[in-house]
Amino acid sequence: MATNFVQGAVDTFQVAAPHAVVSGRVVVVGTNLFGVALSNADSAAAVALSRGGVWSFAKPNAVSTSAAAGASAYWDNTNSQITLSATSNTKIGVFAAAVSNTDTTATVILNNAAL
Repeated sequence: MATNFVQGAVDTFQVAAPHAVVSGRVVVVGTNLFGVALSNADSAAAVALSRGGVWSFAKPNAVSTSAAAGASAYWDNTNSQITLSATSNTKIGVFAAAVSNTDTTATVILNNAAL
């Protein structure tokens, strides 16, 4: 299991990695399929992804990055971090706890169903 897993039930499935992936980061396949990589994998290699549960992810430390618990959480694939912005990002779940502008990590409840 990736080291940033916090708690809860998860569904695991396998896909061909769309690019080189790092354990613990969200991997987006197409437009709506995503999961957290459970191990590192080369591009096109089989990789196990996990959906559901609570995970900790990097978050930018910047103005306008605070969020309330329950707010929608999006994955910024370019910067490999969680964000509040839906623009060009993939909705992966909701914030499990409030985060402030100065926080550098966020705890997210992953959606384990198609969005």
